[in-house]
Amino acid sequence: MIFPYSVDAPLYHLPFATVGLIVANVVLFLCAAFGPIYVDDGWLLEYGTGVHPVQWFTSRFMHADLGHLLGNMFFLWVFGLIVEGKLGWLRFLCVYFAIAIGQAALEQVVMSGYSGVTPGSLGASAGIFGLMVISCIWAPVNNINVLVWFAFLIVFTFEVMVGVFAAFFVGLDITMWLIFGGYAGSSILHLMGGFLGGILGVVMLKRNMVDCEDYDLFSYWSGEYGAEKQKKRQAAKEADPARLAAVQHSKRLEAEKKLEAYLHIGQPEQAIALRRRMIDQGMSLDISREQLLALIVGLHKKQEWAKSAPVMAELLERFPEDSQAVRLKLAQICLMELEKPNRALELLQPLNKNSLAEPHQKLFKKIVVAAKHQIEQGVVEIDNDDW
Repeated sequence: MIFPYSVDAPLYHLPFATVGLIVANVVLFLCAAFGPIYVDDGWLLEYGTGVHPVQWFTSRFMHADLGHLLGNMFFLWVFGLIVEGKLGWLRFLCVYFAIAIGQAALEQVVMSGYSGVTPGSLGASAGIFGLMVISCIWAPVNNINVLVWFAFLIVFTFEVMVGVFAAFFVGLDITMWLIFGGYAGSSILHLMGGFLGGILGVVMLKRNMVDCEDYDLFSYWSGEYGAEKQKKRQAAKEADPARLAAVQHSKRLEAEKKLEAYLHIGQPEQAIALRRRMIDQGMSLDISREQLLALIVGLHKKQEWAKSAPVMAELLERFPEDSQAVRLKLAQICLMELEKPNRALELLQPLNKNSLAEPHQKLFKKIVVAAKHQIEQGVVEIDNDDW
């Protein structure tokens, strides 16, 4: 079996709804397996018994067996990360249920006159397939990590682009449908969900309801995507100063929202990368003292000490008041991570050792002793302003 388990697409929102859907599917599967839910008691999407709108919803949470559930939940996790990461939980749920319920409604209406032996269908596959197609449209060049599991042994893992992964499964279902026709019932249901997801994905992208940072499928097909496309767009707009100023103002506001989202969900590296991209585009992105502190705390939680050094230096430069703890910590990082003992001593110079609290006095002394020891040991320190 193939299980996608992670993706490198940027998250602007934590996957609350994705996790909630996974929990709901697992709980309802257990309830159906051990009671008190009975699949035949209105939870199945029935064929040939008329139209039952409640079943359009309930049947999307039922699964035939454990393998069916596990496969769907892994796919839901990865593609939920991509779509909810760009939309937020509320809009994500609207998109997911629009696909899942819309496909179920269409399926039951089409099969309302059915009189064969198949009682109906169940499962979240169509909705998840729709999310996969949306992910292909919005983030085709992001990479998915995939685990291949055979006979209860992990055979291997590999990395593949979202677009390639989605194209493989769409192509597989199209092939199965063409070869087996009506006997490949799940394939046509998947394709119905993918078709609905594709429509939603394109409409939302073209109406600027989602920001894919020019890494979407259409930009990729054009050969100009990401930073390259943004640079060309910027050059074209520079001919109109008024329009350029308006565009820059709009982009700065959007970048501020993204920065706050990154800090809120604990992705400091993405926040730093965003500031760097803004600088590359000729736009500064100043942040508040509280945001700088949140960025530093986030980096320290991930033990990214060296990456936090320039941020701490910026905090000291812009907000020198109440900076004792920051100076001490930055001096400590200079010793432990950057091998800059002279820089560490320079950072301590503005501090009055006798006015420090006792724990800070002890740390002050340790840093001074360690810095002098490194200097005596002949540590080579490049004399520049870089961190």
